[in-house]
Amino acid sequence: MNTGKLIFYAAFLLSAIVMICSYMRSEKPVRTAFSGMASGAAALLAVHFAGGYIGFYLPLNFFTAVISLVLGVPGVLIMALAERFGVI
Repeated sequence: MNTGKLIFYAAFLLSAIVMICSYMRSEKPVRTAFSGMASGAAALLAVHFAGGYIGFYLPLNFFTAVISLVLGVPGVLIMALAERFGVI
């Protein structure tokens, strides 16, 4: 396995754990989680459909959907940068 991919997956797992802990610590964890998921899904759709105009393209598949739903907008940005620099 490529070292870049290994670092990406480790960072994703660590970020997912941090986000879940953050959701649980908030006053309204369900509302916070849903708003994070909605913003991540909207960002993924925006990058998928309009990303070709700015040089970023992310396919809609299970992997990108899970990352965008768990990590929200920062997850989409991480995936876009990783795609741009050839990590994934």
